[in-house]
Amino acid sequence: MSHNPSQLLPSDLGDHEGDKELVGTLRGFDVYVNMVLEDVTEYEITAEGRRITKLDQILLNGNNIAILVPGGSPDD
Repeated sequence: MSHNPSQLLPSDLGDHEGDKELVGTLRGFDVYVNMVLEDVTEYEITAEGRRITKLDQILLNGNNIAILVPGGSPDD
């Protein structure tokens, strides 16, 4: 029996060993949702466990954004 691709959930397609969450202050964005974030904390789930990295400022490509949540933190 063949699997119907239209029945796949987005979570079925992702590689969960590279998941990242970024928490920071939004300083600007453009029509493509490219974002400049300051005072960023990056939470990354790796095969070895959870890694936390602090960053002063980043430019985040809008193509890499799956969801935006105002306020809060990954632990909420």
